[in-house]
Amino acid sequence: MTAMSSPTPPSTPGRTVPHPLVWAILYFPFGLAIGFPSVALGYLGARAGLEVSAIAAIVGMTMLANGWKFVWAPVCDYTLSRKTWYLMAAALVAAGLVAMTIIPLKPATTGMLSALALAAAVAATFIAFATEGLMAHNTTPDTRGRAGGWFQAGNQFGQTAGGGIGLWLIQHAPSPAVAALAVAGIVLACALALTGLEEPPRPLKHATVGARMADAWRELLSVLRARTGRIALLLAVLPIGTGAAMFLFSAIGREFHASADVVAAVGGLGGGIAIVAGCIAGGRLADRMDKPWSYALSCAVGLVACIVVAWSPRTSTGYAISTLFYTFSLGMVNASFTGLVLAIIGDAAAATKINLFFALNTLFSLGMLRVAGWAHDRWSTTGMLYTEALVGVAALAVFAIAARRIRGAALGAPVPTGRSSV
Repeated sequence: MTAMSSPTPPSTPGRTVPHPLVWAILYFPFGLAIGFPSVALGYLGARAGLEVSAIAAIVGMTMLANGWKFVWAPVCDYTLSRKTWYLMAAALVAAGLVAMTIIPLKPATTGMLSALALAAAVAATFIAFATEGLMAHNTTPDTRGRAGGWFQAGNQFGQTAGGGIGLWLIQHAPSPAVAALAVAGIVLACALALTGLEEPPRPLKHATVGARMADAWRELLSVLRARTGRIALLLAVLPIGTGAAMFLFSAIGREFHASADVVAAVGGLGGGIAIVAGCIAGGRLADRMDKPWSYALSCAVGLVACIVVAWSPRTSTGYAISTLFYTFSLGMVNASFTGLVLAIIGDAAAATKINLFFALNTLFSLGMLRVAGWAHDRWSTTGMLYTEALVGVAALAVFAIAARRIRGAALGAPVPTGRSSV
C-alpha cells in the first residue's frame, strides 16, 4: 500500500510547524465539556441523592451532541474564521461550566443542568471544528501522526483528569463561585495556544448557503472516491479499536478484588496518564509507517491487551496493570486513527470530513459495546474479552484482504463535476 499525503499544501512553504502540544491544549476544553458533567456532576449528583437515571440524563446530553456534530460542521468550515469560532465557543463553554458549577444539584434542577450540558457540548463541538481545521492547515504529512496523537491526548486528558480537576476544585474551593471561575479560567487560557497559528483561507467567502453546502458535499465525495479514503472508511466501520471493554472496567473491578479507591484511580488520573501516553506513542507510530497499517497495528495491540486482562491474576494489582495497558492501547488507536484521517482530508472542509469519519467510528463502536455487554452476561468477563479479541482478529483479516482489492481515484483527484470557487 502506498503512503498517503495531503492533497492540499498545509501551510506556507518554509513555515515552522508548531509543536504538537498546541493541539492538546486547544482540544482540552472539548474533552472537559464531556468530562466535567460525567465525573464532577456524576459524583456530586450521587452524593446529593439523585437517581442514577437522572445523572445519566445529564451526562447523556454530551454524547447526544457529539454523535451528530458532523451535521453542523460545515458551519465552521464555511463561515467565520477558525480562530473566531474557537474564541466564541470557548467563551460559551466556560459560561456553561460556570452555570453547571453554581447551580445546586437536586431533582428540581436536573432538567436545567441537562440543557446546560447539551448547550456546552454543542459549543464544544465548534472548539473541535476550529482545532481540526487549524491542525489540518498547520501540519505537514510528516507531522500529522504526532499532531493527531497530541490532539487526542488533550481530549482524553480533559475527559478523565480534567473532570477530576473540576471535581477537586468544587470540593476544595472556598465557594462554588470561586471553583466556577477557576474552571472557566482554565478553558479560556487554552485559547492562548492560538497565538502564532496560521489561519486557513475561508472558501466560498461570498457564496450562498446552497453553494457552500454543495461544495462541502463535493469535498466529501472527493475523499470517498479516493482509494485511500475508501480504505479509511473501511477501517472506521470495522469493529476494531472500539475500546468496548474499558467502559465496563468499573463494573468488573470487584471480580479482581479491587477496592473502590483502586477503581477510581485507574479510571481517573491513572487512566488519563495511560491514555495520553498511548496517544503520543500512537501518533509517533503513525508518522513512521503507512497510516492505515499503523492503525491496524495499534488495534492489534489492543487485542493483545484484551488477552492480558483476561489472563491477569484476579488481584487488585492485576486489575490495575492490565486495565491500564488496555487503556494505553486505546490511546494508540485513537491517535493513529486521527493521523490516518488527517492524512486524507486536506485543508478544504476539514472539520466536515474529519467528523464524518469520527462519527462512523463512534457509531460502530457503540455496536461493539452492546456485543461486549451481551458476551459478559453470557460468558462472564473472560468470555467478553475473548469475544472482543476474536471479533477484532476477524476484522483485521477482513481489512488485510479487502485493502488490497479496494480501487478508487488518486488522493485529491477532482470529482467529475469539478470544484466551484467564488
